[in-house]
Amino acid sequence: MDFHCDDRIVWISQQILPHEPDVRRWLRAFRDIDTDDVIQECYAALLDVEVASVRAPRAYFFRIARNVVLQQYRRAKVVSITALTEFEIHDVVDDAPCAHRTIEARQELERLHRMVQNLPERCRQVLLLRKLEGLSQRQVSERLGISESIVEKQVARGLRALNRLFSDERPIVPEARYFPLEKVTTYVES
Repeated sequence: MDFHCDDRIVWISQQILPHEPDVRRWLRAFRDIDTDDVIQECYAALLDVEVASVRAPRAYFFRIARNVVLQQYRRAKVVSITALTEFEIHDVVDDAPCAHRTIEARQELERLHRMVQNLPERCRQVLLLRKLEGLSQRQVSERLGISESIVEKQVARGLRALNRLFSDERPIVPEARYFPLEKVTTYVES
């Protein structure tokens, strides 16, 4: 997909501009950086980017800003050690879900799949046609040769069963507990 100048401007205004306040807020953590200059350089860089290949515009905008800040630090004759430390502390947060959340979501989908497979045949067929394929009640009744009231009852029965099974099988995850750090004593063997 080839983006022309007008398309690129529309893309930037729709996909990037809404995230500018967040990027500015992030940049304010760096006392020795001119936020306006960084933002301007980000937009200049975006004019040369193949925007059709950008999958996560917000993360991409943050990444460009991070790179611009790094370039400014490299060009500076003197950079305070505090600024470099702050840069590491305020690193960009990625929009992608963490591995733990991805695994948890996959396990939840697998549980749901097993539950759907354990439903009675007609109930499973009706539920999948209505909820997964998005067919209307009438379309499901015509496809399966049953009345619309049976379709309605089977959907309700299936959803109740899944709700009951899902709430029963959902593991109880204990809350994370944070313990204050105690004084640590280091022993050095001589």
